[in-house]
Amino acid sequence: MTRSAALFIAAGYTALAVFCGAASAESVGAANKILAVVNDEVLTQADLDIALGQIKADLENEYSGAELAAKVEAARKDYLSQMIEDKLILQEAKKMGVLVDDAEVEEQFKQIKSKFPSDDVFYSEVQKAGISTEVLKKRYRENIMMGKLVSHEVREKVVVTPSEIDDYFKKHSEEFKAPEAVHVRVIMLRFDDKSGPPEVKQKADDIMKLIKEGRDFGELATLYSQGLKSEEGGDFGFVEKGQMREDFDKVIFAMKAGEVSDPVKADTGYFIFKVEEKRDARTRTLSEARDDIENIIYREKAQQRYLDWMAKLKRDAFIQIK
Repeated sequence: MTRSAALFIAAGYTALAVFCGAASAESVGAANKILAVVNDEVLTQADLDIALGQIKADLENEYSGAELAAKVEAARKDYLSQMIEDKLILQEAKKMGVLVDDAEVEEQFKQIKSKFPSDDVFYSEVQKAGISTEVLKKRYRENIMMGKLVSHEVREKVVVTPSEIDDYFKKHSEEFKAPEAVHVRVIMLRFDDKSGPPEVKQKADDIMKLIKEGRDFGELATLYSQGLKSEEGGDFGFVEKGQMREDFDKVIFAMKAGEVSDPVKADTGYFIFKVEEKRDARTRTLSEARDDIENIIYREKAQQRYLDWMAKLKRDAFIQIK
């Protein structure tokens, strides 16, 4: 599958299959095979083939023989089930008169197009995928309609109360243990075509001299660091074990608060670390865990509400899987 097709599918958009070259009547007939009827609309083999394209290619890279066939069949059932649900949502959105402004469609179109190196590449990939921009925009409009309806029927109706958060924390407090962490600043000096290891090491040594003379580490990071967070003085905030490379972890977790490391060589350049503060392993407070707990409860309730709503849509619909 082309990069464009993968993006379109990942965004939830389907399109009519176009068979390039001399397609036989048998292949066209197979593509037009009806897999499911959802009220007065059909889902065909071509629809499913488009949705399955990337996942099937990924599975073929990992599996073969009977195992591959089983994985593909499982994916086929999952995707067909999802396509039926999407069709029901779209039909309900149309029935309820969910409106989508042209500006919303254009913004979606613009966002997808921005993922490509240039407009020419985008339109070339669209053409290769066998779809038109008009078809894409139609699918974007429908997807936005579906998203609005799901928001109205599910997301906007989920409420998480303070008492639910308190109860969850009491029952799951062991899940909110915070491991040892250090508040770290970093100066990163990168290897490039002009500056190899010897030159970059010399620059790192010069910066170390300035640090030892009393210059502020954050100021030097802003001036010289070529890595992330340079504009924030190299401040990475609190870092837990495992969030950085193992060799970096060994350095920063062995340091005391206020210490600055010697330059550490890596494959991309030299790194200088400063530990501002150390924090022992502990259990997070309810106040610290509140946002995470609210998100957990919200996701659980939203999932259940979606399942209940979808079950009702299915009960009220005519669905026939061929």
